[in-house]
Amino acid sequence: MSPSVGMASGALAGLRVVDHTEMRGALCGRILGDLGADVIRVPPVPDPDDLAHAHRNANKAAGDLAELEALMSAADLLIDNTGLDLEEVADRNPSLVVVALTDMGLTGPRSDWKLEPLPAFASSGGHFLSGFREKSPCWHPGYLAHDCASVFGALGGLAAVMDRRRHGQGQVVEISVQEAALSGLNPWSVLIPDYVRHFPELPDEGRRNADGNYWIFPARDGWVRTVIGTPYQWTGFVEVLGNPNALTGPEWADGVFRGRNRDVIHVVADEITSQRDRTDLFEHGLAAGTTIGVIQSPSEFVAHPQVAGRGFFRYDVDGSEGLAMPDAPWKLSGTPAGVRKSAPREKDKRVQFNARPADNPWAPGPSNGPADNGQLLAGVRVVEFGMAAVVPEGTWMLSELGADVIKVESVVHPDSLRFAGRGDLNKAFPFNAESRGRRSVGLDMTTERGRELALELFMAADVVAENLRGGSLDKLGLGWDDMSSKRPDLVYVCSQGYGRGGPMGKMPAYGPLNASFAGAHWLWNHADVPFPCGTTLNHPDHIAGKLLAVAVLAALDHKQRTGQGQLIDMAQTEAAAYLIGEVYMGAVADGADPEPKGNRSDTVAPHDVYRAGGDDDWVALACHDDESWQRCCEVIGVENRWPTNADRLAEMAAVDAAVAAWMAEGLADERAERLQVAGVSAMSVMGPYDHLGDQHLAIRGALDVLEHPVVGKETHVGNPIRFSLTATRTAGPSPLLGADTVEVLGEVLGISPDEVEALAEAGVCR
Repeated sequence: MSPSVGMASGALAGLRVVDHTEMRGALCGRILGDLGADVIRVPPVPDPDDLAHAHRNANKAAGDLAELEALMSAADLLIDNTGLDLEEVADRNPSLVVVALTDMGLTGPRSDWKLEPLPAFASSGGHFLSGFREKSPCWHPGYLAHDCASVFGALGGLAAVMDRRRHGQGQVVEISVQEAALSGLNPWSVLIPDYVRHFPELPDEGRRNADGNYWIFPARDGWVRTVIGTPYQWTGFVEVLGNPNALTGPEWADGVFRGRNRDVIHVVADEITSQRDRTDLFEHGLAAGTTIGVIQSPSEFVAHPQVAGRGFFRYDVDGSEGLAMPDAPWKLSGTPAGVRKSAPREKDKRVQFNARPADNPWAPGPSNGPADNGQLLAGVRVVEFGMAAVVPEGTWMLSELGADVIKVESVVHPDSLRFAGRGDLNKAFPFNAESRGRRSVGLDMTTERGRELALELFMAADVVAENLRGGSLDKLGLGWDDMSSKRPDLVYVCSQGYGRGGPMGKMPAYGPLNASFAGAHWLWNHADVPFPCGTTLNHPDHIAGKLLAVAVLAALDHKQRTGQGQLIDMAQTEAAAYLIGEVYMGAVADGADPEPKGNRSDTVAPHDVYRAGGDDDWVALACHDDESWQRCCEVIGVENRWPTNADRLAEMAAVDAAVAAWMAEGLADERAERLQVAGVSAMSVMGPYDHLGDQHLAIRGALDVLEHPVVGKETHVGNPIRFSLTATRTAGPSPLLGADTVEVLGEVLGISPDEVEALAEAGVCR
């Protein structure tokens, strides 16, 4: 008889998960394990003995494939990306929640397509946007598209198990990797075309343009990056440069003008920044109120005092043998999360689940059928002090599950994304992409009464979520220390770019700066380019928000069961690092950083992006075994002179020439389809208009079309989590600034409309 796995600590203690995935889906179980779930891994094929396995399968025990049925019968949750017969699984295990991680969904014309990591990234829109225009689109190495699906899978699976308490029923939670990656990497892409009628200068085609408007400048010891969104940030940047006359005219206050004259900015700034160190530029930017980020290599990230001080890398994990193990991406004060043990090895004993304790909180509720119990988070109030993307994206997920999300907005310092409206704060596409599904309360937080109203809203919340500049709410008496003493049952969520505390804790940061600091941009690049970054994606913002939502949902469930609130702290830089944890482990173990390779792989060939016959038309191709390469040769009509992977790696130029010649003879969609029909993993590198016109996404209802009160028609990326039972809602358009002040202050605080009007006349609210 197999030994039993013991119960871990954490918010998900006692939740029993069977992980039946190969490496592309392994992060899903790691996320749940980091939050305390008992995860038994039953890989469908033997796990490789490599660093990806060590990182993605930490916090899991080893299970026997022969005992999969017994494990499922004792589990709460099954994660699968191998195509198990879900009807059969459900018939045998009616209370089991099954998270089905699928490359392109269970339905639709392309549901049988297989996407290896490179073609999966090509399907997301992020590939088309990344790189230098004169080169092929450049991917983010690793499993990023599949990792997005893993994050949504953890969130959806947890929600379904929570919902099971109400009706006793299991269900299937379906995640399409393509849709998850589109939401987690590039959700603005399909929205921008709807805004071109208002702002013709917008880059609606979504083509790559290197650093774009997130400029990269040389420093004496490397490179720095900027994100300039507000007039205040531009003024601070010019101050860092010493206020050169060439950049101080009033026309420079306009972001479009700056974008059109980026060459002038570089002529002036490059000479100045190249004479200063990265740290000096960062600190001067912090003092001047502008956002300058440091581009680092992976090993620099590991060694940085901010990262070391927060203890993100662990060297003492049971069985890790001194590896630099990335910890959980969040810190939870009441139910600690983290890596506790190393990944299972072939020699480890196989385990079974222990008997379910009588007081186990994850047991199914009474089986009363799929009656309509309303949305899971109906009645939960979330007060958000969110800025830009990460917290707003996390609360969007809670809103879709039924939570009432109230966005408290400063009328003096509006959300930086609203400035993209060029004078109309309600017409900014980034804000309207990020802040769907909530009500807006506009307050002047510089007034005593404004701060009092904010405190009263906080006191009426189940969850408070903020990602303002570190320490901003503490100064107003609204920080965690003050609120926890008043409301010990409050779930308080903080997500700063570099995390709370430390030498960089008060520096604002945006996605491109966080990815640069974490070393992601060091790798996300071709080898022969002028500077180490080739993407304008706001990574990790979009997927970090959903990763944050997993921890919030776990903490909220723990609060509802125990009455205990807690602080959740997530550094966005650490969220980016969590998705490529094996890179840091390798850099530390080898004593050297990996070099960027574009779309190449050291272990797989062919593995690249090839030009097809249309304009900026590309196909991503990855043959991960000799059989798929043989099928590829049959499709493209060449003799297989390189039958083994070693042969192909040794003669990549000849292999590339054969593939490239065939690709150029047709359009990308047609070439990819012919390869997929033959069982070869290939995908056209998709841009916004490809997604908007895609029949597969349309049939699956992957995009939400809404009517914004000012902008009109808007197309958004929808929620990629498909529940077979749990009720969700489609979040409505983003609110106008202060649109719901009267309603919320009346409903939540009991303030009459006349009183609110008087407050507005006094400048306290809007």
